[in-house]
Amino acid sequence: MIYDIQKRWNAISPKRVKRISEEFSVSQPAAKKYIHMTEKDIAKLDAPPEYKKRKTVMDDYINIINKMLRDKRKPEVIMSYIVKKGYSGSLRTLEKYITLFAKNNFNIRLTKTWAHISSYPDDVTIIKRNDLFKYMTTKNPKTKKSELVAQNFEIIKEKYSIVAILQEIYDEFYDILMGSIPDELDSFIHKYKDSVIETYIDRMITDIISIKNAISRHESSGFVEGNNNKFKLIKRILYGRANLANLFKKCYVAFKINAEDFDLTKLL
Repeated sequence: MIYDIQKRWNAISPKRVKRISEEFSVSQPAAKKYIHMTEKDIAKLDAPPEYKKRKTVMDDYINIINKMLRDKRKPEVIMSYIVKKGYSGSLRTLEKYITLFAKNNFNIRLTKTWAHISSYPDDVTIIKRNDLFKYMTTKNPKTKKSELVAQNFEIIKEKYSIVAILQEIYDEFYDILMGSIPDELDSFIHKYKDSVIETYIDRMITDIISIKNAISRHESSGFVEGNNNKFKLIKRILYGRANLANLFKKCYVAFKINAEDFDLTKLL
């Protein structure tokens, strides 16, 4: 049987395949497939299978979006109305549907932030996470702390116990790091190895020698690292816009401007 099929396949004239391919605008492999189709296979093409359309969470609300946009309702009103009607899907998906409907059907281009709140009520106090962490980790008495965080810090600790825990852990680690007894670090690791900072402890263990050296020795790489960071910043600012000579001049001004022997004429 396999031999008969192979023989019939080889018997097809390449010119015939090419002619059918060009006549019906199909590829030559497709033309070969159609040539070998039986009458039963051809009859199936007249009644293609009907695939059941999958129901999505937006099916019940598409007509509402279309009608309200046609009535020139504001998009935020449409979004609020649909949520009130029982929409249980992602708000991001709903926002995307409204944006696309407005653009494609009514040529209305909405801003990227139309569905987001840009202001808060007067009786709501907003404290960002970064501001909270900055307040907790600032130890220099000369550095001014956020008064807003200071006024609400005790309330935050009472509401979120994790804040109080992290504050205690950080204060203890800071005292060890600023002290002169590196062996206290072993006790700190043993105490908090199974706590909320478990991952941080694991990484600390891999670099334990360097951390203990930083505690026991007075030398610091801060000056070198600071200048290195300053140089990299200058390099990124000038990247693609200046050659090596101009990079040297920029660095010379940045690093030597406060020196007693600074002479701007050297750059001419």
